Parts: sequence; structure tokens; C-alpha cells
Amino acid sequence: MGGNVKFDQSGENNYTKAQEKIPEGYRPVSANTPVAVFGGNTTFICYGEANGTVTMLGNPNSAYAGCAGVWRTADPVPA
Repeated sequence: MGGNVKFDQSGENNYTKAQEKIPEGYRPVSANTPVAVFGGNTTFICYGEANGTVTMLGNPNSAYAGCAGVWRTADPVPA
């Protein structure tokens, strides 16, 4: 997956759980899988778990950022 985002806030995330969950079929197979690695004026990574939870680490710095992520899923063709 890939995309871009404008973060509205700054602040250090120290393994903070996100409110959002990864939908079934798109969830990573293994634990602590980087699902979004943001570049630009930010140091921010989102890790995914097999149960769909997302953990955030780093500081988004109120920045515009591009992101990319690739991971294996248990579903061969997500719907």
C-alpha cells in the first residue's frame, strides 16, 4: 500500500495503540509488522498485528508525509 497524509499534531508516540484496526484479509501474518513507514519531515512508523491492532511509534511532527508498506497476509486474495 502507499499514500500520503498531513498530520495535524506533533508528539512522541511510544508504542501507542491506534483506534483503527486493519480489516480481516489485510492483516499481517506475523507480529510487529511495519505496515506504514512515513518519510519526509517525520519519523513515524505504524506496526500491525495479526489481530488487526495498529501500534504507533515516533513523532509525526505535524508534517506532510508519504508512506509505503508491504506485508504478507493469510488471505491469498483480500476482498
